Amino acid sequence: MLFPNAVIPSIPFLGKRNRISSSNESPGHESSSKQNGEAHVTASVGSNEDLDFLDEDLLRTRESRETGYVGQNSEVQWLRSVQRQSQNNEGEPYGLPYGPPGTGKRADDERSKALHQRRDQGGSVPIRHVTDATFYLDSENIELDVVVNPYELPDPDIAEQLLDCYMSTVHSTFFIVPRSFDDQVRRFISSLRQDRAFRVPDRWRALLNLIFAIGAKYSHLTMKEWRGDERDHLVYMNRASQLLGMNSTVMFISAPDLLLVQAVS
Repeated sequence: MLFPNAVIPSIPFLGKRNRISSSNESPGHESSSKQNGEAHVTASVGSNEDLDFLDEDLLRTRESRETGYVGQNSEVQWLRSVQRQSQNNEGEPYGLPYGPPGTGKRADDERSKALHQRRDQGGSVPIRHVTDATFYLDSENIELDVVVNPYELPDPDIAEQLLDCYMSTVHSTFFIVPRSFDDQVRRFISSLRQDRAFRVPDRWRALLNLIFAIGAKYSHLTMKEWRGDERDHLVYMNRASQLLGMNSTVMFISAPDLLLVQAVS
């Protein structure tokens, strides 16, 4: 039943409300925050005092083209700056100007002028190429001239030790393969001992060889008694490369699967 004369209660308005000033804020708080913002800080604060330009040809060699990011915030620029400063045995001369603090235009001009004076009076140090300061291995040639059988496997005992070495050193930090892969490999090794090896996909076998390669490398780093030849990891890697078809164009244009992503990782 409807009541035409009923009074509908009013709903409070939930829109924007005016900001209420806190009693703890001083009258000059707002004006001081506008004047001391980040936009008013000079760009030389926290700077390495290097100009953001390239003074070399990054296309001169294959190694230089594969350096990667070379901006002023890159690690190769930081390492280059450290090398340049360490080569300056005399250090920075005493008494060089740095300019006064402050946010005014005069203070900014004084600091900029002081920066140029420090560069002129700081001594000349031979400038190295940015690409000479890189520590990445992107330019390393990973092609191997070793002829191997991609379907050959190590002794079952060695295979199990290589797997244990990988799982105890790398797997806990870089969880690339699932824990079930450990059980799969152990069942596969058990079938090898019984001369009844399972039929497995080539990419699964490639992933296994890459794990063997990492385990072989760590076995030499940790000086394991059962370690083999120092180049064993290259043999395992070559087998994995052939099983994955790294030199085939089809591998790059075909749709990837989980095993390929794990192997490339």
